[in-house]
Amino acid sequence: MSDNNFIIKLHSSDERIFKEIFKKYYLHVRSFAWRFVKDNDIAEDIVQDCFLNVWEKRLTFNVITEIRSYLYTSTRNACLDYLKHEQIKQKHAIHLLTTASQEEELEEEVDALIHQAIGTLPRQAQKMVIMTLNGDSNLEIAQKLNVTVNTVKSTKLKAYQILRKRLRNVQWLLVLLT
Repeated sequence: MSDNNFIIKLHSSDERIFKEIFKKYYLHVRSFAWRFVKDNDIAEDIVQDCFLNVWEKRLTFNVITEIRSYLYTSTRNACLDYLKHEQIKQKHAIHLLTTASQEEELEEEVDALIHQAIGTLPRQAQKMVIMTLNGDSNLEIAQKLNVTVNTVKSTKLKAYQILRKRLRNVQWLLVLLT
C-alpha cells in the first residue's frame, strides 16, 4: 500500500491501519520509553497514551514518517514529564519526612522540659499534674489521693502558676505544637 493510501485510510478512521501502526512501532517505542523510566508498566502506560494521541490527531498527519516522529517525540516528552513529576514527589516526601522529624524532635524537647519542670514541684502537686495529664478528673484525683476536690483544685492552681513561670521561655514552642 502506498504511503498516500495509508494516510487516506488513516484519515478515514480505518482502525486496521491504526493496528498496523501499532504493531509496527509499539515494541520499539515501548523500549525507547523504558530506557527513560526503567519500569515496564509506566513505559506501557506512556506509550499507550501516545498511541491514543496518534489516533486522536490522525487527521494532522500527512506522511507516515510524521507518525513515527510524533510517537518518539511525544513518548520522550511524556517520559521526561513523568521523571520530573517523580523527582518533585521525592523532594516533597523528603521535605515531609524532614519536617516530621524536626517536629518530633521539638515535641520531645518540649515534653522533656515540661516533665523536668513538673519534677521541681512539691510531690503532691507532681502527682496531681501527672494524673491530670493522664486524663483523670479532679474528682478522680481527689479519690485516689484521699483529699478533697478543693485541695486538688488549689494545688493544681499553684502548680500551674509555678509551671508557667518556669516554662515561660518555651511557651512559644507549645503554641507551635498545638
